[in-house]
Amino acid sequence: MELTLQHMVEQLADRLGRPAILEDRLLRLIAYSSHDQPVDDVRESSILRRHASPEVSRWLTAFGVHQARRPVRVPGNPELNMLPRVCIPVLHKDMLLGHLWFVDADESMGADEIDVCVAEASEVAVRLHRESIASLFSTTRVTDALQILLTDSPMAADAARGLVDDGDICAPDGMVAVILQVVSEQQVGPVDVEDCLNQALAESLRLLRRGEALHLVRRDHCVLIFASASDDDADLTARVEAVRESARIQLAASAAGASLVVGVGGHRARFDDALESYREARMAVDAATALSGMDDLVYWARLGVDQIVVKLASMGEQPSVVHAGLRRLLDTPEALPLIETLETYLDVAGNAQVTAERLKLHRTSLYYRLQRVEQLADTDLKNGMERLALHLALKVARLTGQYAPRPPAGQQPAQPFSAARQAEDRPRRTARATDRRLTLVTGRSLKDKRLAGSHS
Repeated sequence: MELTLQHMVEQLADRLGRPAILEDRLLRLIAYSSHDQPVDDVRESSILRRHASPEVSRWLTAFGVHQARRPVRVPGNPELNMLPRVCIPVLHKDMLLGHLWFVDADESMGADEIDVCVAEASEVAVRLHRESIASLFSTTRVTDALQILLTDSPMAADAARGLVDDGDICAPDGMVAVILQVVSEQQVGPVDVEDCLNQALAESLRLLRRGEALHLVRRDHCVLIFASASDDDADLTARVEAVRESARIQLAASAAGASLVVGVGGHRARFDDALESYREARMAVDAATALSGMDDLVYWARLGVDQIVVKLASMGEQPSVVHAGLRRLLDTPEALPLIETLETYLDVAGNAQVTAERLKLHRTSLYYRLQRVEQLADTDLKNGMERLALHLALKVARLTGQYAPRPPAGQQPAQPFSAARQAEDRPRRTARATDRRLTLVTGRSLKDKRLAGSHS
């Protein structure tokens, strides 16, 4: 009878008279032996949490355990209540699959015992590699099906049916898509935090039953599909908060210089409609990164009128959605302070007092700027339709990168919609001779009669 990894670890611990732990290369628990002698808090925490804490991971990384190809002695850390231990790399054809750990408080573990561990680690590696391959096939099957589901492939319905039939997801009351997007604070392109996201998911999803969630992890983001009866469900909210907090902790521990944005799509009663919820989650993420006043957790269902703004910006191509007069302002670099003033004024529903306070302007200076906007943009800020058109156009211009207000001191500029992401998420449409590019507003092409009144 072939031994399991659990039996192999227990037999090795009995042979040495020392408690042993087997973890994968990400320091996630695979198997452990029982113990009848004192151990440290780190071992007990790893068993309870099923993986090493960020603090312990940093300590071990500092001693090169992830690059080690030979046994490594790791000194204790009193601040972590961590005793000295010996790390035996588990290697398959020089590929690191995991680690065997032995607490060695008095450093009495000699060369003969270490040689025994190295030999046993080779046997463990063969078994672990075999199980990894089997797990990879299963994971690859789910990943491939989920990738098809989240595109407009004609095979999407078959992929959804396969995931349900195989028990990978059980969503009789519907589903909600969630995206965790990592944003580089240095703005040097995407950051590679795939291991951080995997750790976060291992921590936050470990208590869920099979069929309650699916996930895909990429270099700088991950997608989760939760079985849920509503996008306002208490259980869903708790799960989103748990994975968000876990990802934050892992990012902070990694020193990646990145922040986290979470987008939650709308609820769909049918699992094979997951693509629609996924696109909404993606647009919620883009709203959080590009629009002012947004939290780093955005629910699509709660975006209100900003849903219109984000949908217009996600149409692909550079949309012709900018107010004709606003276009002239955007084409004039010197007019940026006027545009920022206009946006703030519209954001607070035309309240001049609040606008002046936010911009730290005297009311006279504010009125002068607003009058200049009216003159240069050929608009009338007392006309409700003009204000609506300008406001929507400004938000779309933000998302598409046509307008970038100056960030507050010490902050990075907001990130515009990614062109690649727009193309990826945009549903395919059959071109028709009558299909026209959308024009939201054109501004006042005629000198219409201005409405009476004054700025609030």
